[in-house]
Amino acid sequence: MSVFKERAVLLDDMQFKFGPTLGRVAAAVDILSDAQIAIGTHAAYCKRPSNPTLPTRDIEDVMLLLSHVKELLQDLRLKLQTPP
Repeated sequence: MSVFKERAVLLDDMQFKFGPTLGRVAAAVDILSDAQIAIGTHAAYCKRPSNPTLPTRDIEDVMLLLSHVKELLQDLRLKLQTPP
């Protein structure tokens, strides 16, 4: 299903608060936060056999990638909010 249908309420709310462009960026950050929570929960169950205190390497990689994308979007949001 399209993000515009599945997350319509979130998009409408964020676009109302921040405008069309910043609203979509804010919604993307919110959705990324949801993904980070989901993968963090999954990490609690998928541990490395060699070190059970750490999540598996693939989960670590996904968590890092999500963190990087979120950081880029947050930086973009700040740049769009700040007048030139």
